[in-house]
Amino acid sequence: MIDDGVVKYSLQFTQTDEVAKKECQKIEKTRERLFSLGLIGAYDNGIGYGNISLRYTKKNAFVITATQTGELPKLSPKYYSLVKNVDFKTFTTTAIGVSKPSSEAITHACIYELDARINAVIHVHNEKLWRFMLENDYLSTNDTPYGTPEMVEDVRDIYKDINPMLNNAFVMKGHFEGVVVFGKSLKQAEKALYTIVQELLN
Repeated sequence: MIDDGVVKYSLQFTQTDEVAKKECQKIEKTRERLFSLGLIGAYDNGIGYGNISLRYTKKNAFVITATQTGELPKLSPKYYSLVKNVDFKTFTTTAIGVSKPSSEAITHACIYELDARINAVIHVHNEKLWRFMLENDYLSTNDTPYGTPEMVEDVRDIYKDINPMLNNAFVMKGHFEGVVVFGKSLKQAEKALYTIVQELLN
């Protein structure tokens, strides 16, 4: 069942002018490639999928594509949000920008907390890739809905005893088609994704 696009956390959002334009432009270069491959897009029912974020000023703050932007081939800075803080105890996200952050912002925040060297997170959708990763013992969350406290705990559990920088991809078992990669840079995260795609094609 597809349940993308629904924000499941409490959001404290302040409407502002466009934010972090340089970071938005960096993300956009990667997003355009992934959109052209269909890894970011929208389903027939109009619900968008796929999102990208970039750490902001070496803190746990990050710039992320806005909610329900998957169908748009190109995004201007007004379609990005700056997530300033995520309180996992109250499951509250504080963000600013023209548009509200992706429904997956809570998962991105959890990943940034794993290691200070992680600077970019990419979440895409593809059924073949998703099934391939599940069937070939890639790191996986449990059968847990996205954007929930359970998903946060799943991600933390995955990386409890392993180095995330050496294992920078996982499949979301409970989130149909959902795949996540991350890295020190957008380039490294994108490379991790293409490496898995190549393994699928071989």
